[in-house]
Amino acid sequence: MQRARVLLIAMLILAMAPLSRGAMADPLKIRIGWSTMPGHMIPVLYSKPEILKYYGNSYTVEPILFRGSSPQISAMAANEIDMAAFAPLVLALSVLNARLDVRVVADVIQDGVAGHHTETFLVRSDSGINSVADMKGKRVGTNAVGSASDTAVKAMFRKNGLLENRDYSTVEVAFPNIPAMLDEHKIDMGTVLQPMSAKLRATGNYKTLFTAKDAVGQQQLVFLAARNDFLTKNRAALLDFFEDHVRAMRWFTDPANHQEAVAIIAKFMKQSPDDLAYLFTDQDYFRDPYLIPNVPGIQSIVDVSQQIGLLPQRIEVAPKYVDLSFVEEAKKRLTSQAK
Repeated sequence: MQRARVLLIAMLILAMAPLSRGAMADPLKIRIGWSTMPGHMIPVLYSKPEILKYYGNSYTVEPILFRGSSPQISAMAANEIDMAAFAPLVLALSVLNARLDVRVVADVIQDGVAGHHTETFLVRSDSGINSVADMKGKRVGTNAVGSASDTAVKAMFRKNGLLENRDYSTVEVAFPNIPAMLDEHKIDMGTVLQPMSAKLRATGNYKTLFTAKDAVGQQQLVFLAARNDFLTKNRAALLDFFEDHVRAMRWFTDPANHQEAVAIIAKFMKQSPDDLAYLFTDQDYFRDPYLIPNVPGIQSIVDVSQQIGLLPQRIEVAPKYVDLSFVEEAKKRLTSQAK
């Protein structure tokens, strides 16, 4: 009887083992914040499973939409997202104010790189605004306070002796609504993204007052940041994720795939592919081929932000708040596979 009982228990353990292994093999769900398409690309990067090696096995992705970078701080603090599309100022605020232990892990888009697009700040041609000094007493449209574009505006205005609230006011407006707000005279200047920027300027009814490059030079406009505990706990799965992440971005930016890539993005955005033909050309932002971020470009904006009073103090971004091991490993894997 005793021997039968032992055999029965052994059989039950063996029967349950596959279930246990299956549970352990469940893919890691990665919750990633994003705010702007097609710039951030997060909602579409994983839409072609045939070019992904590990999706659904090692990991899955849940893209989560936000108005801008800054609202993602509280979401990360509340453990509602694992990675975020951060601007440099937001990284510093997440460290100094929210006390988050975060790391810069990958490039998203860079601004001011020679031969590529730089963010434009438009006014109406009939506004009588011909210089930053003319913006005194005016209203600025920004997608989110603390975003990369918002920081560039404040830096440019500070260079010209204009201070927020004293000399001008800021209105938070979603990027797609900024042109209408300009036409309705509810704001006097706003950040206008591609392709709308080129279209509006082509009409002659709008003009560029300045660009982000004019304001702050070459910068890492947006990058992926992740909680350090999440990176440490899930390193194996995240190495697979970043290999796929870089692989997918390289597929989308490959000129040979341009038509299909634009069609995928256009379908997601519910726009005409013709309107998005500029993507991944010199009229678009620069993206590093292996998504290695421009860390000095992050530091420069953190320094500017502190100098103009947006930060209570400076932080040294590298090495404490940077972990490039994931994209560097992805580059090694992909280059070795290409041989």
